[in-house]
Amino acid sequence: MIYSNSFFLAIRFLTGKNKYLFNRNILGAVLGIGLSLVPLIVVLEISSGMIEGITKRYMEIGSYHLQIKNYTIIDEDLEEETIKQISSIPGVKSVFPVTTGLGLAYSENGRTGISFKALPENYFNIDTSAKEYINIESGEFKLDTRDSAMLSLEVARILGVIPGDRIKILTAKQLPGRRPVLKPSYLTVRGIFSTGYYELDALSIYINIAKGKALFTEKDSSFIAVKVNEPFDNIEDKTLEIRKVINKGFLVYNWYDIERSMIDSFNTTKSILLFIMIIIVIVAAMNISSAVVMLVLEQEESIAMLMSTGVSSSVITKSFIFVGFIIGIFGTFSGLFLGLAISVNINLIINLGELVLNRIYEFIQYIVSPLLILNNKNIVIIDSSYYLEKIPIKLDLFSILFISSLTILLSVAAAYLPALRAGRLKPMEILRKH
Repeated sequence: MIYSNSFFLAIRFLTGKNKYLFNRNILGAVLGIGLSLVPLIVVLEISSGMIEGITKRYMEIGSYHLQIKNYTIIDEDLEEETIKQISSIPGVKSVFPVTTGLGLAYSENGRTGISFKALPENYFNIDTSAKEYINIESGEFKLDTRDSAMLSLEVARILGVIPGDRIKILTAKQLPGRRPVLKPSYLTVRGIFSTGYYELDALSIYINIAKGKALFTEKDSSFIAVKVNEPFDNIEDKTLEIRKVINKGFLVYNWYDIERSMIDSFNTTKSILLFIMIIIVIVAAMNISSAVVMLVLEQEESIAMLMSTGVSSSVITKSFIFVGFIIGIFGTFSGLFLGLAISVNINLIINLGELVLNRIYEFIQYIVSPLLILNNKNIVIIDSSYYLEKIPIKLDLFSILFISSLTILLSVAAAYLPALRAGRLKPMEILRKH
């Protein structure tokens, strides 16, 4: 009964004479909470989506879910036997050999250093999930001959080539007791691809596995890639399971072992950003305290009359605590709604922002062109050279629930001291004053 009376009193104090709207101080506190939550929600959702998007690309087409390595040269029979052993394990989706190496690529239009990745000719049939992250910009994905090559969009741009062109490559072969021997060869561009993430595309070229093994014979250049059904949930268990099945000469690394430094760096950056945003929310919550103090001053006469008619001080105290709770609820839900709306439409907002900024810049160029020549480069808000071409959005429901609960709790805590003061008012003194 006390709590229900306190709640209805809180509604009465909040609305005052107006039965439907808050007064200005309370409305300001609600807006303060809501607006402070917007950047927090946007940062949380975008950073979570970016981290997951980049991590998944590395897992699927970079480091794969697991890598099986042997730091001695192994023959094809042992490799095939190991692949069969791993394929027989429940939960393993695909297993295939990969060879990597470095070299130079030349064309009539340019040259660049490149990172080779040699894959089976039926790679897309073996690793079906890779199709989600490899977009064929032109040509087709074919590694069916020894001289076939798939170039990343950036490499193709630097070399100035299209599907059907031939490029020259230069690789180094280490011979026992001698200096490395440079070996030139030619490849035919069968297609051009993009992964949507510059770091994976910058210097990448895919070639046929047979060609790769002929070019790169070092002990650590080849490994067996493994994809599993649940790479996030039980990767450590799957790592141990594979270690038990394969020969003792092999070492097993999972995707987190390989990309640990990158993932930890991302998570640290995200934590720092969230910490800063939470401080902003705490500061906004403190405004509730001043708003409730003002409300207590405005409602002193009403409080005194209520207390003189027998309403206990605990009911008054609880009613102003409910005031903080209601402000927190309205502020939290308004902030969540606006923050999620911005997060879900962030790619559209960025594109519109770039369009508007470039139009303004063009107008400025036109005005100052008789006096000053400005740079003609387009304004880019998020450079795809460092981020994903498109920001993926990941709705982290647990984090949203935690942030919402924390904001409401802070709102209640901010209202506690003014509520305590309201409950200690002396009605006779207030009535005498008024």
